[in-house]
Amino acid sequence: MSKSMNALILVGCLFLVGCGSGKTPNADAKTEHKTPATAEKTVVPLVPKTELADWCPEHGVPESICTRCNEKLVAGFKDKKDWCEKHNLPMSQCFTCQPELKAKFEAMKPKSAEENSGK
Repeated sequence: MSKSMNALILVGCLFLVGCGSGKTPNADAKTEHKTPATAEKTVVPLVPKTELADWCPEHGVPESICTRCNEKLVAGFKDKKDWCEKHNLPMSQCFTCQPELKAKFEAMKPKSAEENSGK
């Protein structure tokens, strides 16, 4: 065999011996100090909790854009020239001026737990 081949085999052997268990000393130290308090626990609620993500049930629009629930959003809609002065709503949410929007938002509405289970 050539000297370069011998060197390659030697490096390979040292690599395999050096890797040993594949664990670093820090990894072992971390697992040794785990306590039951830090271990993940699965908590099953006694009563199932229903959450409708980002939906305002009173006004039929996503909560994140509902100006009737969050007046701080009004200025942003007005700045974008998306405002119905007559109904004091974003034009993009005014069901009176644009009745077709009601169907659009109704299609966006998240299904409740009862609707998802087929009840």
